[in-house]
Amino acid sequence: MMAQSAPAVATVSRRSVGIAFATQYVELGIQFVSVLLLARLLSPDEIGTFSIAAFLMSMLHVFRDFGVAQYIISERDLTREKMRAAAGVSIILALAMAAVLYVLSGPVARFYANPAIENVLVVMSASFAISSFGSTLLGVLRRNAQLGKIFWMKTFGALCHVATALGLAWHGFGALSLAWANFAGILAFAIAGAVVRPAGMAWIPQFSNIRAILSFGSISSVGNLANMAGTSAPDLIMGKVLNMAAVGYFSRATGLVQLFTRLISGALTPLVLPYFSQEQREGKPLVRPYLLAVEYLTALAWPFFAALMVLAYPMVRALYGDNWDASVPMARLLCVASALSVLTLFAPQAMIACGGVRSSTVCNLMVQPVRILAVLVSASFGAVAVAGAIVVAEAIALVMNSVFLYRVVGVHPGKLIRACMRSALITAASLIGPLMVQVTWGDAPASSWPPLLVGIISAAAGWLVGMWLSRHPLGTHVFPLIGIHMRPAPLPLTSPTLKQRVRGLAYRCGLLSIWHRLRNRDTLTVAMFHRVLPRTDARFAGADPEWTMTPETFDDCLSFFVRHYHVVTPEQVFAALRGDATLPPRSLLVTFDDGWADTAEFAQPLLDRHGLAGLVFVVSGAVDSTAPFWEEQVFAFLATTPNGKAQLDAILAREGLPPLDGVGAGTTEAEIRHAIRQLGALPREKVLAFVAMLPRSDGVSAMINRAQLQQLAGKPHAVGGHGKTHQPLVKVADLAEELGGAQADLAAMLGAPVASMSLPHGTSSPTVLAACRAAGYRYLFGSAAHLNLLVPGAAGDNKPMETVGRIHIAEQAIIGADGRTDPARLAGALFLRARTAIAIGGPVSG
Repeated sequence: MMAQSAPAVATVSRRSVGIAFATQYVELGIQFVSVLLLARLLSPDEIGTFSIAAFLMSMLHVFRDFGVAQYIISERDLTREKMRAAAGVSIILALAMAAVLYVLSGPVARFYANPAIENVLVVMSASFAISSFGSTLLGVLRRNAQLGKIFWMKTFGALCHVATALGLAWHGFGALSLAWANFAGILAFAIAGAVVRPAGMAWIPQFSNIRAILSFGSISSVGNLANMAGTSAPDLIMGKVLNMAAVGYFSRATGLVQLFTRLISGALTPLVLPYFSQEQREGKPLVRPYLLAVEYLTALAWPFFAALMVLAYPMVRALYGDNWDASVPMARLLCVASALSVLTLFAPQAMIACGGVRSSTVCNLMVQPVRILAVLVSASFGAVAVAGAIVVAEAIALVMNSVFLYRVVGVHPGKLIRACMRSALITAASLIGPLMVQVTWGDAPASSWPPLLVGIISAAAGWLVGMWLSRHPLGTHVFPLIGIHMRPAPLPLTSPTLKQRVRGLAYRCGLLSIWHRLRNRDTLTVAMFHRVLPRTDARFAGADPEWTMTPETFDDCLSFFVRHYHVVTPEQVFAALRGDATLPPRSLLVTFDDGWADTAEFAQPLLDRHGLAGLVFVVSGAVDSTAPFWEEQVFAFLATTPNGKAQLDAILAREGLPPLDGVGAGTTEAEIRHAIRQLGALPREKVLAFVAMLPRSDGVSAMINRAQLQQLAGKPHAVGGHGKTHQPLVKVADLAEELGGAQADLAAMLGAPVASMSLPHGTSSPTVLAACRAAGYRYLFGSAAHLNLLVPGAAGDNKPMETVGRIHIAEQAIIGADGRTDPARLAGALFLRARTAIAIGGPVSG
């Protein structure tokens, strides 16, 4: 019987992130109060004693967990039997590690010459014995994204932990109070788990058929143990080489720096492996999700660590008191180390999701000895030297992790660096305020709270300014919370080419604009657009990026046109083509193809706001249609449907058609367009029949309706034809019906025939041009990307109709590395085009 054969998709939705952060912040808030009070109830020696025991327990915890939670999350087919086996493994290992910890309690205490450690370890062994009861359930809840239940379990556990710690510390139990608090928290977590346990979940453990879990866990646990050894090394080594007070100071410095882990990454990390695993199960590459995760994370982590490094002294004084001042220099160095480590924080999860459990382990086995060696070499020089050595070790670890990340996941180090460029700008902006606080108050103010509060507020203000200036994608989520809307920006994955850099320099110094004013003075530029959709619109996810532009980018284009051109109306262009008027210098006409509903919804309001006009070419047979053209419907299906290629092949097979070739499960844009070309070679009737079977997920009308069409036909805007069925005219069997039928349809809708037409797909021939003239179209527009030099007196009724060239503007081509519209790229796409003579004074065509 399948218990979890179809788990809920654990995507990182806003709700999931919200619950994860709520869990983390409630738990952190409870622990924060505890830390403030315990820092005044316990001495550095007592905290150092517990730290030694806690790190030993953490190392054994790796074997207790044995990768069971990771196995539950990443297993493709999680059956009831596999869940019972996972529970069995957890119980066996928990009891085994409890016994090991109990046996080691005496030798460890003698090794550190500290009898108090023995009592702490004995209590912790009891914690081990009961720890398995909630761990398996936690993995299941994370796999199924049931984060609300995790919230209540962790909150109840944290409350019991803190209450026990404070009560026992108040009564003088010292380090033992923290050990019993750990026991109480684990027990409370297990009790809460029993209450919220999902119905039907297997609860009786199974101690057979556990080989697969042990095989997975053996590899995973070795890597986790190495990671834990590297993390624990400073405390364990300093406890022997130096003293317990040094361990206590270092532990407090580590705890301060790990505030970010508890505030941010601690909430996100549990979501990352389920998300990466789900993406991998759907056949999607992890490069872009990983880079986006790093870009979001560094935008938060780097400013946090930079500000904390400057404000470390007042922060330590305010939180812990003046008896912890020795922690400050360690905390500052550890901030640098942590800033380096966040670049590969999610690397293990990404490698495991890609099936690289072994690679993740090997990487850990190479990285952790470097950290341990660094601590061993530096420990005799003091705790501050250890913190400095960790910085060097983290730099080496970053290089090693980057190599494995590239081999397993495909994330190139160069792309990793570029993904952090905006975060670096945000960090610089965030540092201005704290640095001014440091200069004003110095490193030892009489009162720590005023500089700390001013520093935090100024750092937050600088962070917001940096977020706005850099157009960081995180800003699209942050600024709406305070009533500000910021343009979204895609993740920069490519650097400008040499040609783009040269053009950018030429544009910024004015040379390209001067060239345009002189060389293109007598030309007509016709800009071609298709769709204008916000990223938040339901139709955006399935729209072809080549033909889709956001309203923000379209608005940038219109501003650019107004700055560099005389934007003319369709009627002005028609008059010039007839030879009845002269266009102003550097004329530009804005046109749209196909007749999408979003042209009326999003493009026209922006045109109206700028006082500009547009010429909209409409497929008459698509007016009032809720579905897009078949090509766009196939694109949307493959782009948004997991395993869409397999589903499409199944439909083709039922229709007696061959499967698609050259298309992978990931279905990139290029592969989808290749699939559309394959389908386009099939009989049109068959293609339309099976495309009609494809489901649509957006539920929004795609094409323009009559009311919107009539609105766009009013001056200064105009409507033209684009065929009746959107087929390439060179493939249409009955041109008279295709062209005349479109003309009749539009005349019926608008009350008069249309004079202009855009050739569908840009295809043409002498026969097509003659048919266009016969159908009553006087002004034809094509897709040849050239500027139009209007030449009088060359056209006549007996001459073939000529085409007015248009330049397609794709958002992908004009967005710079910073995610914003690059006017230099737009200028390069328009100013430098070839010029072609167009005869006026008679019939002309595009």
